[in-house]
Amino acid sequence: MRLYPLLLIARRHLLHNTFRTAVSVLGVSIGVTFMIMLSALMTGFEKKFVTETIEGSPHVIIYDERRQVPDEFASWLGNQSGGIASVEGARPRARPRRIAKPLELVEGLRRMPQVQACAPNVIGTAILTFASRERGVSLQGIEPESQEAVVEIDKYIEGGRIFDLYASGGAVLIGGGIADILGVRRGDIVNVKLRDGDSRPLRCVGVFRTGVTTIDYSRCYTLVSVAQQLLGLGRDVNQIVLRLRDYRAAREVAAQIEGMVGYRTESWQEANENFLSIFVIQQVITYLVTGGIMIVAAFGILNVLVMLVMEKLPEIAMLKSMGYTRRDITMTFFLQGLAIGLVGVLCGCVFGYYLTEFVGSLPIPQRGLIQSEHLTMNNAPALYVIAGGAALAVTMLASVLPALRAGRLDPVETLRGHA
Repeated sequence: MRLYPLLLIARRHLLHNTFRTAVSVLGVSIGVTFMIMLSALMTGFEKKFVTETIEGSPHVIIYDERRQVPDEFASWLGNQSGGIASVEGARPRARPRRIAKPLELVEGLRRMPQVQACAPNVIGTAILTFASRERGVSLQGIEPESQEAVVEIDKYIEGGRIFDLYASGGAVLIGGGIADILGVRRGDIVNVKLRDGDSRPLRCVGVFRTGVTTIDYSRCYTLVSVAQQLLGLGRDVNQIVLRLRDYRAAREVAAQIEGMVGYRTESWQEANENFLSIFVIQQVITYLVTGGIMIVAAFGILNVLVMLVMEKLPEIAMLKSMGYTRRDITMTFFLQGLAIGLVGVLCGCVFGYYLTEFVGSLPIPQRGLIQSEHLTMNNAPALYVIAGGAALAVTMLASVLPALRAGRLDPVETLRGHA
Protein backbone atom coordinates (compact mmCIF):
# COMPACT_ATOMS: atom_id res chain seq x y z
CA MET A 1 0.00 0.00 0.00
CA ARG A 2 1.23 3.46 -0.83
CA LEU A 3 2.05 5.94 1.91
CA TYR A 4 -0.28 8.72 0.79
CA PRO A 5 -3.59 6.93 1.67
CA LEU A 6 -2.16 6.05 5.07
CA LEU A 7 -1.32 9.70 5.68
CA LEU A 8 -4.88 10.71 4.82
CA ILE A 9 -6.31 8.15 7.24
CA ALA A 10 -3.91 9.27 9.99
CA ARG A 11 -4.87 12.92 9.46
CA ARG A 12 -8.56 12.05 9.62
CA HIS A 13 -8.08 10.22 12.92
CA LEU A 14 -6.17 13.14 14.47
CA LEU A 15 -8.67 15.78 13.32
CA HIS A 16 -11.64 13.70 14.44
CA ASN A 17 -11.02 14.85 18.05
CA THR A 18 -8.93 18.02 17.86
CA PHE A 19 -9.10 18.68 21.61
CA ARG A 20 -7.53 15.33 22.47
CA THR A 21 -4.88 15.79 19.80
CA ALA A 22 -4.12 19.33 21.02
CA VAL A 23 -3.64 18.09 24.58
CA SER A 24 -1.13 15.47 23.38
CA VAL A 25 0.75 18.06 21.35
CA LEU A 26 0.75 20.44 24.32
CA GLY A 27 2.23 17.76 26.58
CA VAL A 28 5.16 17.26 24.21
CA SER A 29 5.56 21.01 23.76
CA ILE A 30 5.75 21.65 27.50
CA GLY A 31 8.39 18.96 27.92
CA VAL A 32 10.53 20.35 25.10
CA THR A 33 10.06 23.95 26.29
CA PHE A 34 11.24 23.33 29.83
CA MET A 35 14.01 21.01 28.75
CA ILE A 36 15.41 23.78 26.53
CA MET A 37 15.00 26.49 29.17
CA LEU A 38 16.52 24.50 32.04
CA SER A 39 19.39 23.26 29.88
CA ALA A 40 20.07 26.83 28.71
CA LEU A 41 20.09 28.02 32.33
CA MET A 42 22.42 25.32 33.62
CA THR A 43 24.83 25.32 30.68
CA GLY A 44 24.75 29.14 30.55
CA PHE A 45 26.26 29.48 34.01
CA GLU A 46 28.79 26.76 33.24
CA LYS A 47 29.76 28.39 29.95
CA LYS A 48 30.20 31.80 31.58
CA PHE A 49 32.27 30.30 34.38
CA VAL A 50 34.53 28.44 31.94
CA THR A 51 34.84 31.50 29.68
CA GLU A 52 35.71 33.85 32.54
CA THR A 53 38.10 31.28 33.99
CA ILE A 54 40.09 30.65 30.81
CA GLU A 55 40.13 34.38 30.01
CA GLY A 56 40.97 35.62 33.50
CA SER A 57 43.37 32.84 34.54
CA PRO A 58 46.20 30.91 32.86
CA HIS A 59 45.40 27.64 31.15
CA VAL A 60 48.39 25.95 32.81
CA ILE A 61 50.44 26.95 35.87
CA ILE A 62 53.88 25.62 36.80
CA TYR A 63 54.53 25.87 40.55
CA ASP A 64 57.81 26.02 42.43
CA GLU A 65 57.27 22.64 44.06
CA ARG A 66 57.19 19.01 43.15
CA ARG A 67 54.45 16.47 43.57
CA GLN A 68 54.31 14.66 46.89
CA VAL A 69 57.05 12.04 46.85
CA PRO A 70 57.70 9.31 49.43
CA ASP A 71 60.32 10.03 52.04
CA GLU A 72 63.69 8.76 50.79
CA PHE A 73 64.89 7.55 54.21
CA ALA A 74 61.59 5.78 54.92
CA SER A 75 61.76 3.99 51.56
CA TRP A 76 65.41 3.00 52.11
CA LEU A 77 64.69 1.71 55.64
CA GLY A 78 61.69 -0.30 54.44
CA ASN A 79 63.75 -1.96 51.72
CA GLN A 80 66.66 -2.72 54.03
CA SER A 81 64.47 -4.25 56.74
CA GLY A 82 62.20 -6.14 54.38
CA GLY A 83 59.19 -4.10 55.46
CA ILE A 84 59.62 -4.86 59.20
CA ALA A 85 60.73 -1.34 60.19
CA SER A 86 58.82 1.79 59.27
CA VAL A 87 59.00 5.52 59.90
CA GLU A 88 56.06 7.38 61.37
CA GLY A 89 55.52 11.07 61.96
CA ALA A 90 58.43 12.12 59.75
CA ARG A 91 58.51 15.81 58.98
CA PRO A 92 58.81 16.85 55.34
CA ARG A 93 62.29 17.88 54.33
CA ALA A 94 62.78 21.59 53.74
CA ARG A 95 63.32 22.25 50.06
CA PRO A 96 64.12 25.50 48.26
CA ARG A 97 60.95 27.14 46.85
CA ARG A 98 62.01 28.49 43.49
CA ILE A 99 62.06 27.53 39.85
CA ALA A 100 65.58 26.88 38.63
CA LYS A 101 66.69 28.66 35.45
CA PRO A 102 63.31 30.30 34.77
CA LEU A 103 64.40 32.26 31.68
CA GLU A 104 65.65 29.14 29.89
CA LEU A 105 62.52 27.26 30.91
CA VAL A 106 60.23 30.01 29.63
CA GLU A 107 62.03 30.11 26.28
CA GLY A 108 61.77 26.35 25.95
CA LEU A 109 58.07 26.36 26.75
CA ARG A 110 57.40 29.06 24.18
CA ARG A 111 58.83 26.80 21.49
CA MET A 112 56.24 24.09 22.21
CA PRO A 113 53.59 23.92 19.45
CA GLN A 114 50.70 23.76 21.94
CA VAL A 115 51.82 26.89 23.83
CA GLN A 116 50.60 30.28 22.63
CA ALA A 117 52.21 32.44 25.32
CA CYS A 118 54.25 32.03 28.49
CA ALA A 119 55.18 34.39 31.32
CA PRO A 120 57.14 34.22 34.61
CA ASN A 121 55.38 35.26 37.83
CA VAL A 122 56.31 35.98 41.42
CA ILE A 123 53.51 35.03 43.82
CA GLY A 124 53.23 35.85 47.50
CA THR A 125 50.76 36.72 50.21
CA ALA A 126 50.59 40.20 51.67
CA ILE A 127 48.37 42.54 53.65
CA LEU A 128 47.16 45.64 51.87
CA THR A 129 46.62 48.61 54.20
CA PHE A 130 44.80 51.85 53.40
CA ALA A 131 43.97 54.29 56.15
CA SER A 132 42.66 52.09 58.99
CA ARG A 133 41.52 49.18 56.78
CA GLU A 134 43.41 45.99 55.98
CA ARG A 135 42.90 43.15 53.55
CA GLY A 136 44.86 39.98 52.89
CA VAL A 137 45.70 39.64 49.20
CA SER A 138 47.61 37.51 46.75
CA LEU A 139 50.37 39.72 45.39
CA GLN A 140 51.39 38.73 41.86
CA GLY A 141 54.49 40.13 40.21
CA ILE A 142 54.23 40.16 36.41
CA GLU A 143 55.89 41.35 33.21
CA PRO A 144 53.03 43.39 31.64
CA GLU A 145 53.79 42.49 28.00
CA SER A 146 54.17 38.74 28.45
CA GLN A 147 51.43 38.53 31.10
CA GLU A 148 48.92 40.29 28.84
CA ALA A 149 49.60 37.64 26.19
CA VAL A 150 48.73 34.91 28.71
CA VAL A 151 45.85 36.54 30.60
CA GLU A 152 43.93 39.56 29.34
CA ILE A 153 44.04 42.12 32.14
CA ASP A 154 44.10 45.44 30.35
CA LYS A 155 40.47 45.35 29.17
CA TYR A 156 39.23 44.91 32.75
CA ILE A 157 41.11 47.92 34.17
CA GLU A 158 39.03 50.97 35.01
CA GLY A 159 40.70 54.29 34.26
CA GLY A 160 44.15 52.93 33.50
CA ARG A 161 46.27 50.40 31.64
CA ILE A 162 48.45 47.49 32.62
CA PHE A 163 51.54 49.33 31.38
CA ASP A 164 50.99 51.98 34.07
CA LEU A 165 52.77 49.53 36.38
CA TYR A 166 56.02 50.95 34.99
CA ALA A 167 55.33 54.14 36.97
CA SER A 168 58.36 55.16 38.98
CA GLY A 169 58.45 54.42 42.68
CA GLY A 170 56.40 51.23 42.49
CA ALA A 171 52.81 50.71 41.39
CA VAL A 172 50.04 48.19 41.91
CA LEU A 173 46.80 47.13 40.21
CA ILE A 174 44.09 46.20 42.69
CA GLY A 175 41.07 43.92 42.24
CA GLY A 176 37.71 45.65 42.30
CA GLY A 177 36.46 43.75 45.34
CA ILE A 178 39.56 44.66 47.34
CA ALA A 179 39.30 48.31 46.25
CA ASP A 180 35.67 48.48 47.36
CA ILE A 181 36.45 47.00 50.78
CA LEU A 182 39.44 49.31 51.41
CA GLY A 183 37.95 52.35 49.69
CA VAL A 184 40.94 52.66 47.36
CA ARG A 185 40.76 54.68 44.15
CA ARG A 186 43.20 55.24 41.33
CA GLY A 187 46.08 57.43 42.48
CA ASP A 188 45.87 56.46 46.17
CA ILE A 189 48.93 55.22 48.05
CA VAL A 190 48.55 51.86 49.78
CA ASN A 191 50.97 50.04 52.07
CA VAL A 192 51.90 46.47 51.25
CA LYS A 193 52.87 44.59 54.42
CA LEU A 194 54.55 41.19 54.24
CA ARG A 195 54.60 38.33 56.72
CA ASP A 196 57.98 39.36 58.11
CA GLY A 197 56.60 42.77 59.05
CA ASP A 198 58.26 44.84 56.33
CA SER A 199 56.04 47.20 54.37
CA ARG A 200 56.33 49.37 51.30
CA PRO A 201 54.07 52.07 49.87
CA LEU A 202 52.78 51.49 46.33
CA ARG A 203 50.63 53.73 44.19
CA CYS A 204 47.35 52.30 42.88
CA VAL A 205 47.44 52.93 39.11
CA GLY A 206 44.19 51.11 38.32
CA VAL A 207 41.34 48.91 39.52
CA PHE A 208 40.37 45.83 37.52
CA ARG A 209 37.03 43.99 37.57
CA THR A 210 36.93 40.63 35.79
CA GLY A 211 33.52 39.57 37.10
CA VAL A 212 35.04 36.52 38.81
CA THR A 213 34.70 36.92 42.56
CA THR A 214 37.70 34.74 43.44
CA ILE A 215 39.94 37.03 41.38
CA ASP A 216 38.48 40.47 42.10
CA TYR A 217 38.47 39.95 45.87
CA SER A 218 41.92 38.43 46.26
CA ARG A 219 44.41 39.46 43.56
CA CYS A 220 46.75 42.42 43.06
CA TYR A 221 49.36 42.94 40.32
CA THR A 222 52.73 44.64 40.47
CA LEU A 223 55.98 44.36 38.50
CA VAL A 224 58.11 41.23 38.83
CA SER A 225 61.06 43.30 40.04
CA VAL A 226 58.97 44.96 42.76
CA ALA A 227 57.55 41.60 43.93
CA GLN A 228 61.03 40.06 43.97
CA GLN A 229 62.28 42.87 46.23
CA LEU A 230 59.27 42.64 48.53
CA LEU A 231 59.46 38.85 48.87
CA GLY A 232 63.25 38.65 48.96
CA LEU A 233 63.55 36.29 45.99
CA GLY A 234 66.42 38.08 44.29
CA ARG A 235 66.09 37.35 40.56
CA ASP A 236 64.14 34.11 41.02
CA VAL A 237 60.51 33.43 40.22
CA ASN A 238 58.19 30.90 41.81
CA GLN A 239 55.55 30.43 39.14
CA ILE A 240 55.25 30.22 35.35
CA VAL A 241 51.91 30.66 33.59
CA LEU A 242 50.96 29.52 30.11
CA ARG A 243 48.21 30.14 27.59
CA LEU A 244 47.52 27.30 25.15
CA ARG A 245 46.24 27.38 21.60
CA ASP A 246 43.52 24.91 22.63
CA TYR A 247 42.39 25.35 26.24
CA ARG A 248 40.59 22.00 26.16
CA ALA A 249 43.93 20.19 25.92
CA ALA A 250 45.21 21.74 29.17
CA ARG A 251 45.19 18.45 31.13
CA GLU A 252 47.30 16.62 28.57
CA VAL A 253 49.73 19.51 28.08
CA ALA A 254 50.11 19.98 31.85
CA ALA A 255 50.95 16.31 32.31
CA GLN A 256 53.46 16.50 29.46
CA ILE A 257 55.18 19.58 30.88
CA GLU A 258 55.31 18.14 34.40
CA GLY A 259 57.02 15.05 33.03
CA MET A 260 59.57 17.29 31.29
CA VAL A 261 60.40 19.85 34.00
CA GLY A 262 59.58 17.90 37.17
CA TYR A 263 57.68 20.75 38.84
CA ARG A 264 54.02 20.43 39.79
CA THR A 265 52.03 21.60 36.80
CA GLU A 266 48.31 22.26 37.11
CA SER A 267 45.71 22.74 34.38
CA TRP A 268 42.72 25.05 34.75
CA GLN A 269 40.47 21.97 34.91
CA GLU A 270 42.41 20.57 37.85
CA ALA A 271 42.40 23.93 39.61
CA ASN A 272 38.59 24.16 39.27
CA GLU A 273 37.78 20.48 39.71
CA ASN A 274 35.23 21.11 42.46
CA PHE A 275 33.21 23.61 40.44
CA LEU A 276 33.26 21.48 37.29
CA SER A 277 31.95 18.47 39.23
CA ILE A 278 29.06 20.62 40.49
CA PHE A 279 28.15 21.46 36.90
CA VAL A 280 27.99 17.76 36.04
CA ILE A 281 25.57 17.19 38.92
CA GLN A 282 23.46 20.13 37.74
CA GLN A 283 23.22 18.66 34.26
CA VAL A 284 22.18 15.27 35.62
CA ILE A 285 19.43 16.91 37.72
CA THR A 286 18.25 18.92 34.71
CA TYR A 287 17.92 15.89 32.48
CA LEU A 288 16.21 13.88 35.23
CA VAL A 289 13.57 16.59 35.75
CA THR A 290 12.93 17.23 32.07
CA GLY A 291 13.05 13.48 31.39
CA GLY A 292 10.25 13.02 33.92
CA ILE A 293 8.19 15.63 32.10
CA MET A 294 8.76 13.86 28.79
CA ILE A 295 7.76 10.48 30.27
CA VAL A 296 4.50 11.97 31.54
CA ALA A 297 3.84 13.39 28.08
CA ALA A 298 4.63 9.99 26.55
CA PHE A 299 2.05 8.28 28.75
CA GLY A 300 -0.46 10.89 27.62
CA ILE A 301 0.25 10.05 23.98
CA LEU A 302 0.05 6.35 24.78
CA ASN A 303 -3.35 6.83 26.39
CA VAL A 304 -4.64 8.90 23.45
CA LEU A 305 -3.58 6.36 20.86
CA VAL A 306 -4.94 3.42 22.86
CA MET A 307 -8.32 5.16 23.14
CA LEU A 308 -8.18 5.97 19.46
CA VAL A 309 -7.58 2.32 18.59
CA MET A 310 -10.56 1.27 20.73
CA GLU A 311 -12.78 3.85 19.04
CA LYS A 312 -11.70 2.87 15.53
CA LEU A 313 -12.09 -0.90 15.87
CA PRO A 314 -14.86 -1.13 13.25
CA GLU A 315 -12.96 1.13 10.89
CA ILE A 316 -9.79 -0.94 11.32
CA ALA A 317 -11.75 -4.08 10.53
CA MET A 318 -13.21 -2.47 7.40
CA LEU A 319 -9.78 -1.33 6.26
CA LYS A 320 -8.41 -4.87 6.64
CA SER A 321 -11.36 -6.31 4.75
CA MET A 322 -10.61 -3.84 1.94
CA GLY A 323 -7.08 -5.20 1.57
CA TYR A 324 -5.03 -3.13 4.02
CA THR A 325 -2.39 -5.32 5.65
CA ARG A 326 -1.32 -5.51 9.26
CA ARG A 327 1.72 -3.46 8.36
CA ASP A 328 -0.46 -0.72 6.82
CA ILE A 329 -2.64 -0.42 9.93
CA THR A 330 0.41 -0.37 12.19
CA MET A 331 2.03 2.31 10.03
CA THR A 332 -1.15 4.42 10.12
CA PHE A 333 -1.19 4.68 13.91
CA PHE A 334 2.57 5.07 14.05
CA LEU A 335 2.27 8.06 11.71
CA GLN A 336 -0.23 9.61 14.08
CA GLY A 337 2.25 9.41 16.93
CA LEU A 338 4.96 10.81 14.66
CA ALA A 339 2.73 13.75 13.71
CA ILE A 340 1.99 14.54 17.36
CA GLY A 341 5.69 14.38 18.17
CA LEU A 342 6.78 16.60 15.25
CA VAL A 343 4.19 19.29 15.92
CA GLY A 344 4.93 19.16 19.66
CA VAL A 345 8.68 19.46 19.07
CA LEU A 346 8.22 22.39 16.68
CA CYS A 347 5.96 24.27 19.10
CA GLY A 348 8.21 23.40 22.03
CA CYS A 349 11.29 24.79 20.27
CA VAL A 350 9.49 28.07 19.52
CA PHE A 351 8.15 28.37 23.08
CA GLY A 352 11.53 27.33 24.49
CA TYR A 353 13.35 30.05 22.56
CA TYR A 354 11.09 32.84 23.78
CA LEU A 355 10.97 31.51 27.34
CA THR A 356 14.76 31.33 27.44
CA GLU A 357 15.07 34.88 26.15
CA PHE A 358 12.50 36.09 28.68
CA VAL A 359 14.17 34.41 31.66
CA GLY A 360 17.56 35.73 30.53
CA SER A 361 16.21 39.29 30.45
CA LEU A 362 14.92 39.24 34.03
CA PRO A 363 16.91 41.57 36.34
CA ILE A 364 18.28 38.97 38.75
CA PRO A 365 21.70 40.12 40.02
CA GLN A 366 24.27 37.42 40.84
CA ARG A 367 27.00 38.11 43.36
CA GLY A 368 28.39 34.64 43.90
CA LEU A 369 31.20 32.95 42.05
CA ILE A 370 30.34 34.91 38.90
CA GLN A 371 29.03 38.48 39.00
CA SER A 372 26.22 39.33 36.57
CA GLU A 373 23.09 41.49 36.47
CA HIS A 374 21.00 38.81 34.73
CA LEU A 375 20.74 35.04 34.62
CA THR A 376 23.25 33.74 32.11
CA MET A 377 21.46 31.70 29.45
CA ASN A 378 23.11 29.57 26.77
CA ASN A 379 20.58 29.66 23.93
CA ALA A 380 22.62 27.30 21.75
CA PRO A 381 21.20 25.35 18.75
CA ALA A 382 22.58 22.09 20.18
CA LEU A 383 20.11 22.30 23.08
CA TYR A 384 17.17 22.38 20.64
CA VAL A 385 18.53 19.38 18.78
CA ILE A 386 18.94 17.38 22.00
CA ALA A 387 15.52 18.34 23.39
CA GLY A 388 13.75 17.77 20.08
CA GLY A 389 15.47 14.45 19.47
CA ALA A 390 14.69 13.20 22.98
CA ALA A 391 11.03 14.23 22.73
CA LEU A 392 10.63 12.64 19.32
CA ALA A 393 12.25 9.41 20.49
CA VAL A 394 9.97 9.22 23.54
CA THR A 395 6.92 9.93 21.38
CA MET A 396 7.84 7.19 18.94
CA LEU A 397 8.30 4.68 21.74
CA ALA A 398 4.89 5.60 23.12
CA SER A 399 3.32 5.01 19.70
CA VAL A 400 4.74 1.54 19.18
CA LEU A 401 2.41 -0.39 21.50
CA PRO A 402 -0.92 1.06 20.22
CA ALA A 403 0.25 0.75 16.61
CA LEU A 404 1.18 -2.92 17.04
CA ARG A 405 -2.10 -3.61 18.84
CA ALA A 406 -4.09 -2.06 16.00
CA GLY A 407 -2.18 -4.11 13.43
CA ARG A 408 -2.84 -7.41 15.25
CA LEU A 409 -6.63 -6.99 15.37
CA ASP A 410 -8.64 -9.80 13.64
CA PRO A 411 -11.25 -8.15 11.36
CA VAL A 412 -13.70 -11.10 11.64
CA GLU A 413 -13.66 -11.11 15.45
CA THR A 414 -13.87 -7.29 15.52
CA LEU A 415 -16.92 -7.11 13.21
CA ARG A 416 -18.61 -10.02 15.01
CA GLY A 417 -18.11 -8.27 18.36
CA HIS A 418 -19.70 -5.07 17.04
CA ALA A 419 -22.55 -6.75 15.13
